[in-house]
Amino acid sequence: MKILKTNTYKTAQNLGEPNPLDGRSNAQARNIVNKILREVSQGSFSDEYWLGPKKVFNAMNEAKLDWDIMGSQYNKDEKGVPTSKEWKLEIRFKNNNNRDTILYGTLTAHGAGSVNDPLDRYDMTILVY
Repeated sequence: MKILKTNTYKTAQNLGEPNPLDGRSNAQARNIVNKILREVSQGSFSDEYWLGPKKVFNAMNEAKLDWDIMGSQYNKDEKGVPTSKEWKLEIRFKNNNNRDTILYGTLTAHGAGSVNDPLDRYDMTILVY
């Protein structure tokens, strides 16, 4: 897995802003994140630039979450053809006990295209834990 040190999608306006997850329990924070991401991740996408995942990343920025992409990788079938792409995410906050806490997430773009080019069209799933 390719490790990314910083979130290239994070904008300067989010730095120093209050984190909307601070003071929440882990379950409450997960519910908030899932609600934010549910709408932007629905549907199928067909583009060469991963615009679907970028919508997810932009939604997290707009919500002023403290997050980073920790890595990404392509998953391939037995013939070496890419069938999906995954991004590993970390979402940081101070929980209701004032402890630094990290929610982990996996955003997966699942190939829904042709047999020859599975990633020509894709849909997404997001798991936050």
